[in-house]
Amino acid sequence: MPTDRKADTIARDLLERIVRGDIAVGDLLPKEDELAASYGSARSVVREAIKLLEVHKLVRPTRRLGTVALDPLASPSPDVVRAMLVRGGTIDLDVFAGWLEIRAVLDVQMTVTATTRRTAADLAALGEVLEGLRAAARDPAAFGRETARLALVLARATQNPLFTVLAQWHASVVADLEHVFVAIRSAGVPHVDGIALLVECIRKKDEARARELVEMFHAWATPRLLAAARLANGEAPPAPRARKRARQ
Repeated sequence: MPTDRKADTIARDLLERIVRGDIAVGDLLPKEDELAASYGSARSVVREAIKLLEVHKLVRPTRRLGTVALDPLASPSPDVVRAMLVRGGTIDLDVFAGWLEIRAVLDVQMTVTATTRRTAADLAALGEVLEGLRAAARDPAAFGRETARLALVLARATQNPLFTVLAQWHASVVADLEHVFVAIRSAGVPHVDGIALLVECIRKKDEARARELVEMFHAWATPRLLAAARLANGEAPPAPRARKRARQ
């Protein structure tokens, strides 16, 4: 398996430091020779790492001043969001909850759009994915790969390339948090049955029912994912609320 280049490793570490606020917005990065010494690398490697941060819109070189850290929330880079999600090996539960909220909204819109625009070729591709899901229903790892494939097929069925970009990014986040997402793959068989219903709705162009199915899935999945994230962080799940006694 190929290893990261030194410049990539340095860039990722600096990116995380900016996202965490260790390097505050408006602060100057340490000088190149200082960074080279701290990372045990050549100045040319550090310079390349800083160029990578420029691509992420996280720094701006300023003549006669130095390299200024920019606001990470203004960066368009998915890597910034991934760094916000996991900090020091711990999942930020607030950021994760926000990501799941956006994920649900986009997933509903993507599916409804696919329902209205899908072609015969898209329906054939959905049928192939459905068969793959059936075959992998009892294998969480294989099931995860097939669900990622489903998202890409649905994204392409929208005929909007930006949905495909978002689906690819979503897949990368899920891969980072594979140990969390396995929590919603144990119910593989009923999950496949639900997807079969969804595919049928897309075939019939039943927008309302397709929307309802996806909303129901996220209402079921979101609390389970949040609970799994808490457990992954070593936190106890929240205590169930005590039921009020019925009045006599």
